[in-house]
Amino acid sequence: MINQTNISFKSYDGSSISAFLASPESYKSAVIVIHEIFGITEYIRNVARRLASLGYLAVAPNLYSRRSDVLNESNIASVMRMFWSIPPERRSDPNAIKELINSLSPTERIIAEELVLNRESTEERMVKDIEATFNYIKETYKPIKLGVIGFCMGGGLAFESLTRLPFDAGVIYYGRAPRNLDAIANIKAAVLAIYAGNDPGINQGVPSLIEAVFKHGLRFEMVIYPGTRHAFATEGGPAYNEEAAKDAWERTVNFFKKHLG
Repeated sequence: MINQTNISFKSYDGSSISAFLASPESYKSAVIVIHEIFGITEYIRNVARRLASLGYLAVAPNLYSRRSDVLNESNIASVMRMFWSIPPERRSDPNAIKELINSLSPTERIIAEELVLNRESTEERMVKDIEATFNYIKETYKPIKLGVIGFCMGGGLAFESLTRLPFDAGVIYYGRAPRNLDAIANIKAAVLAIYAGNDPGINQGVPSLIEAVFKHGLRFEMVIYPGTRHAFATEGGPAYNEEAAKDAWERTVNFFKKHLG
C-alpha cells in the first residue's frame, strides 16, 4: 500500500515549501523527484508513486511554492508556448524577447521574468530549495540512502544539486549539465544521464560534459534514444515515445536498485 499526502517544510529563507509525498509501508532509502518547468504535474506525481511502489520514500518539492498562485501548470504552459513560438535562432535576441514581454499580461510577465529573463537566479533559488528538501528528508525520515531524479529543467537542477549535496545516486532525464563543469569533481553519487536523440538545446553540452566526466572520474552512465525528442518520457506530452520511455524507466529502476538498494 502506498501512502500519498502533501507536506510542507521551511526552506533556507524561511519560506514554506510544499511537496507531494508518496511512501510505502516501509522503506530504507528515499528519492527526491524534481519537476519539469510545468511544476508538480500528474506525471511527476506518478513518478513519485512508481518509486514508492518500488519501496522508496519519494518526495516531489514544488519549486514554485512561493508563487503557486501564479506559477501553475496552465499559466506556465501558456507563456512557454509563446516563447517557443519564437524561432530558435531568435530566442537569445534581446529585441525578440522584448517584443514578447511587451505583449504579455501582468501575470504572464511574472512567469516570463522567473523562467526566461531571470532563469539563472531562479534556478539558483530552486537548488537551495532542493538542499532544504534534502535536509528535511534526512532529519525527518532518516533514510539510509538518498537519491534524486529530475526531468527537463528538473534534470538540470538535479545535476546541479549533485555537485553540492552528498546524494548516493542521481538520474538525469535530458537535463543540462552543471554550469561549472569542474564542480563535477564534487559529485559523490553515481549518475545515470538519459538523453533524447533530437534535442540540440541540451545535447550541445554533452561533449564538454563527457570531457569533464573523464577528467574528474565520475561514476557515470549515459544512454541516448535515437529518433526521440526532449521530454520523450512525459506521458501525455507531445513528444512522448512509449518504447523509449519504458526502456528508460527500466534502466532507472535498475540503477536505483543498484545504488540505493
